[in-house]
Amino acid sequence: MRRPDDACPCGSNATYAMCCAPFHAGAEPPDAERLMRARYAAFALGEPRFLYRTLHRDHEDRARPERDFVASLEKHVKRARYRGLRILDRDGPDADGIARVLFAVDVAVAGRDASFVELSSFAVDDGGWRYVGGRSMPKRAAGDLDALRIATFSVASR
Repeated sequence: MRRPDDACPCGSNATYAMCCAPFHAGAEPPDAERLMRARYAAFALGEPRFLYRTLHRDHEDRARPERDFVASLEKHVKRARYRGLRILDRDGPDADGIARVLFAVDVAVAGRDASFVELSSFAVDDGGWRYVGGRSMPKRAAGDLDALRIATFSVASR
């Protein structure tokens, strides 16, 4: 059980109470990176309702009933162990209001490494930043994470 004074799993070096807990309780993250961090923490801590709430209205999972989405994620969370998040790059919002965050996640699912790098897109919708979608690749295929940026990820992932 997570205590409020525990470190936030998003890697911010703040306590959970001072970082992602307010967002999980209903506050709106002020920008795309904070939403991305809060979504990672929600995966790590098993907060599927937050993950559903922060999907953009155009995201394909919004077509599913919330109870089905939550049930599916609850099964995933029981099998997954989130071990770390690293923000690699960010930009935006652009002229269309889209902000992007490039990040790497260390995760094991059912005891097997499933770590990945993702370029996620976010837009303001329903009063706050929402996850529009993302493109990912296995972390082992991403190369040197210290050199990886949005522009080079876009080329590498095509």
